[in-house]
Amino acid sequence: MLTKKQEARNEVCKNDELSVTDDLAPPHIQPIEIISYKDYKTRKVSTEVPQDNLINPLTHSAKENKGIRPQKDPVTKPVTKPPSHGIINCFLNIFSKDLAIDLGTANTVVYMKQKGIVLNEPSVVALHKNGREKQEVLAVGMDAKKMLGKVPPNISAIRPLRDGVITNFEVAGLMLKHFIKKVREGLALSKPRIVIAIPSGLTSVEKRAVKEAAEQAGAREVFLIQEPMAAAVGAKLLVTEPRCNMVIDIGGGTTEVAVISLAGIVSGRSLRIAGDEMDSAIIHYIKKKYNFIIGMATAERLKITIGNACPDIDKPETMEIKGRDLVSGKPNILTITSEEVREAISDQINAIAEAVRGVLEKTPPELAADIIDRGIVLTGGVALLKNLDKYINEITRLPVRTDASPLLTVAIGSGKILDSKNILKLVAVK
Repeated sequence: MLTKKQEARNEVCKNDELSVTDDLAPPHIQPIEIISYKDYKTRKVSTEVPQDNLINPLTHSAKENKGIRPQKDPVTKPVTKPPSHGIINCFLNIFSKDLAIDLGTANTVVYMKQKGIVLNEPSVVALHKNGREKQEVLAVGMDAKKMLGKVPPNISAIRPLRDGVITNFEVAGLMLKHFIKKVREGLALSKPRIVIAIPSGLTSVEKRAVKEAAEQAGAREVFLIQEPMAAAVGAKLLVTEPRCNMVIDIGGGTTEVAVISLAGIVSGRSLRIAGDEMDSAIIHYIKKKYNFIIGMATAERLKITIGNACPDIDKPETMEIKGRDLVSGKPNILTITSEEVREAISDQINAIAEAVRGVLEKTPPELAADIIDRGIVLTGGVALLKNLDKYINEITRLPVRTDASPLLTVAIGSGKILDSKNILKLVAVK
């Protein structure tokens, strides 16, 4: 026989088809409301437990714990907002030794923030092969250039750039890493930002190669700018104003001719004809005329010492060179005149003049009027060639001047752009 209490509970659970044969729950356990599936579908069930019904496990009484608040989890920590990247970059910019690099075919010039030009060395790397066919860096820069044409089979002197383009990615990265480490002596708190001047005619693949080489060398952030723009800034031209500035930058691998206005190149042309092509032309000329072979270093000395763009009848110059006679096969000495050097490099000079004419023809009339007043600025190593400014003046009938330090103009301009965030945003190559 069921007791009255058990009959009452069975009456409550009749809809759920449940039967209760045990006694009621002990007094210390909170009674649970039993809800049928039909009631669950028709009304919302609250799962929140009232604060007054919290049970103290020691007293098993809700009334005695009415004023007690639940304790917080000691392991849980408040979530803090991560620091902004802008704040981190500002901190790194203050303490990092940022660099501007003129990565030239013949020379690499490095400008350090707030210090100026700190390095100017040839873009040459000497590698030594050990017995395991692994190459180790033997010398970089000036020491490596002295080895050109004078190395045994187990040593190779390499120029990793040709015509302004990286031709040996691995060696170019090693060279940049060596130069960056050399100028950043001592403890550096962060990696540097680097601005690199590149020829305006590079393809996207060639630009990516330059950027990756700098990142491999340890750069935190790399910006690429065009050489004509850097040369104009280095020559103290106002590139951000609506007026014309014409620049001719002739380096070792490329010649850049550009008309600049409002921080952009209005018309320009990039030639892969420059100092290296002139050296090769001198070697070919002497070999063809005298059956005499000389090296690239000797040809460069000829160009620098007695080379000229216009004939100077009143002051003829001569120079003795050493090489090998092809007829006898023996070393010999030959005397070369300045007129012969000018004849040897005449094709390259004429190609540069044609590029200048082509850019002037594409220049808008209003900017062309400014060129008449402001003239043309020559930069780059070949700008030091004798009478080059006179030759371009005769071709264009415009005033031409050579910058005070043409070998360093691009590096100085890159450094000024690095120091000015506003100009860097305008001229950086996307």
